[in-house]
Amino acid sequence: MENAIVIVVNQSFAHYAKPLINSIQKNWTNHPAILLFMSPDVTAEMESRFAGIPKVIIKRFDPKQYAYRKLLLDGADKFDSSSFNDAGFFIVNFWDETFPEYDNLLFLDADMLVLKNLDKVFEKNDFMGVSAANGRAFPIFSFNQPLLQKSVNLLTYYAKALAMGIVLRPHVSLNSGLVRISKADRTKSKFNVMLKLLKTFRKACLGDQEIITIWMSKYGKKLSYDFRMNFQVRFYNGLENHDLPQRYYEHIKKAAEDVHVIHFNGPKPDSPEFLGHPWTKGRKDLVELYQSYLG
Repeated sequence: MENAIVIVVNQSFAHYAKPLINSIQKNWTNHPAILLFMSPDVTAEMESRFAGIPKVIIKRFDPKQYAYRKLLLDGADKFDSSSFNDAGFFIVNFWDETFPEYDNLLFLDADMLVLKNLDKVFEKNDFMGVSAANGRAFPIFSFNQPLLQKSVNLLTYYAKALAMGIVLRPHVSLNSGLVRISKADRTKSKFNVMLKLLKTFRKACLGDQEIITIWMSKYGKKLSYDFRMNFQVRFYNGLENHDLPQRYYEHIKKAAEDVHVIHFNGPKPDSPEFLGHPWTKGRKDLVELYQSYLG
C-alpha cells in the first residue's frame, strides 16, 4: 500500500508549508511522499526553499487547465492566480482519478503542524474528514445579508440540496483542515458529482469546506470527531474559558491530552494580531511552537 500527503499553496500560504513539512519530517519520520502543489503565482525564490527536501515532490498547477475553475467564475468575475479560492478549491480535483498509484491521499492545510506519527490515519481505506467544531446553526450557505434575504436564500439552497437527494441538518458540522481521500472515492462519477455541487452551490458557499460537507452528505460520509487530528489553536483558550460548543467540549478536552495535528486556522502565528486575537490571546507558547519548526 502506498499513500501520499497533499499540500496545496499559493504565494501567500507557501511559507507556512515549510514549518509543516519540517514538523512532518521530525515527528513522522517514516511519512509517505509529500505532494506539494503550487499555484502559478508562487515565485521561483519561494519554490527554491523546498528544492531538494527528501520525499517532497513539487508540482505546479495552472488553475485554468482544470474544469473546476470555470465553475468558480460568474460572468464578469475575475480570478487571478493569487486568489485564495484557486488554491482552496483545487482540492476538489483529488476526487478525480488522479494519482492512481496512491491508495489514500491525506490532504493537510498548510497552516498546520504535525506533532506525532500519523500512521494510524492510513489504517483505514475510506474517506475521513475531521469536524471543525463549529457551533453556529446553518453553517452552510451562511450569507452575510439582511435576515429576510438570508432566510430566503437558505430556503432556496437547502431546497436545491434536497432535490439532489441531500439532506443537510441545521447543525451540521463542517470538515476542516485534514481530509483523507481513499481510492474508492477518487472516481470519475464521484468527481462529476463534486463538480455538479460546485456548479450548483458555489455562489452560496464561502469555501471548499462547505462543498466537501455537502458531498459527504450526498454519500453518507460521517465526520470524525477525533480532534487530536485537527486541534485548532482556538481550542486552548476555549477550554480555559469554557467557550466552546457544549456538544464538542468533552471530545476536545480529551484530545488536548494527545494532540497529533495542530491547526493555526484563523489568526496566524507570524501575524501581529495573533497574541491579541480572542482565540489566541496571550498564547506565546503557540508562537514559540510555530517558530521551533521554521528551520
